[in-house]
Amino acid sequence: MFEIGDYVSWHEEYSDGIAGRDFGDGIIIDSTTHKSSFYNNLITTYKVYRNKHKDFMWFEKKDIKIIGENDE
Repeated sequence: MFEIGDYVSWHEEYSDGIAGRDFGDGIIIDSTTHKSSFYNNLITTYKVYRNKHKDFMWFEKKDIKIIGENDE
């Protein structure tokens, strides 16, 4: 699970789900958990300060990765 302050890489997908629209690195500054409108489970999203754009954007777990994790 991610924590506030984690340094992550992020990526954006096109509307059809194909990755590659945009990518970069940033820092997680907030998170929130809410009930999905389509499923019976909870979804956690993470607010990331994006260094590349100098802004904030919310990402799901599938769209971010801790930098240095599994890098060899």
